[in-house]
Amino acid sequence: MTEQYAPLRTLLSEAGYAFVEPPVVHPASVFVELAGEDLRRQLFLTTAADGSELALRPDYTIPVCLQHLAAGPAKRRASYAYLGPVFRLGIGDSGEAVQAGVESLGRTDRVAADADVLKLAFAAAALLGVKRPSVTVGDSSLFATLLDELDLNAPWQRRLERAFGDTAKLKAFIARSNGKAKPAHHSDLEGATATLVKAAVEERFAATGLGQAGGRTSSEIAERFIEKAAIAEGVKPRVAAALTSFLAIRGTPADALAELRALAKREKIDFGKALDRFEKRNDAFAAHGIDLDRLTFAADFGRRLDYYTGFVFEFRRTKTAKEAIVGGGRYDKMTAHIGAGKEAVPAVGFAIWLDRIGAAS
Repeated sequence: MTEQYAPLRTLLSEAGYAFVEPPVVHPASVFVELAGEDLRRQLFLTTAADGSELALRPDYTIPVCLQHLAAGPAKRRASYAYLGPVFRLGIGDSGEAVQAGVESLGRTDRVAADADVLKLAFAAAALLGVKRPSVTVGDSSLFATLLDELDLNAPWQRRLERAFGDTAKLKAFIARSNGKAKPAHHSDLEGATATLVKAAVEERFAATGLGQAGGRTSSEIAERFIEKAAIAEGVKPRVAAALTSFLAIRGTPADALAELRALAKREKIDFGKALDRFEKRNDAFAAHGIDLDRLTFAADFGRRLDYYTGFVFEFRRTKTAKEAIVGGGRYDKMTAHIGAGKEAVPAVGFAIWLDRIGAAS
């Protein structure tokens, strides 16, 4: 492996990234809490002597961040590279694949850091024989800002946030959001305030002598009812139209910027700093020699992990290729999720699936 990928190691090292090799085995909870239960089904799991659940690393980003936090102040600037095996059911015949990549932590010049990382990803892909990849870029901060600006109740906002990156699911939610659905139970509580709902449920528990139902307390059941009622209210037609228009935006970064500005004006949405960063990032890409016309911005493109906070990207060999060969982006929330001090640290990076590139060569 070392000889085969020696040029790649040299490229990443000369770009200022120090190679590290974090542990292969970690507590499974750190991956599941960040990536969700869908990832659990792909993990290689075992049980430690104390009964805790362990997993082989399914990627490098989380282990590298854990190593960074263990070695010094969280917000220090550091650049890491890696090249080695990751383990996930469904990749290859054995569930083992070779992954390379970089992680840049602590840089407060976020726009410049994003441009540096994307430029390096292009250089790495070219070195590996992919001269003109199909590149999709996105920005989850734009969608988050849109949700904050729209007239959405909290349950609908959470539902849409969790679905971002899964366009089919998002569109299905919006299509069903006409407010015609009604909760199946507790119709006598419809329209009541949260305080009244909780009081009513607790009164019914007291009358029956139950402390829990199905393992849930009266407070948890009341909160679930309130959430279901809020979801059943749906969203206003204007909100659904704005969401649909946003998700349909796709094109070169310059064209997308014009469409986003038009949407903001038409729907009176203040994208604020998110749109400013988008424009500045486009300028930084151009200054780094990246041809903006080679990039396709897709407003509905996101990486299905809670810790991604803004710019994301993905390389495929062709527009019709099924699998990404490079994927990355900004994940400023990562260290706040996994660090004992809960400090958010600016972070951006990318991973290369070397087996996919090799298989297609």
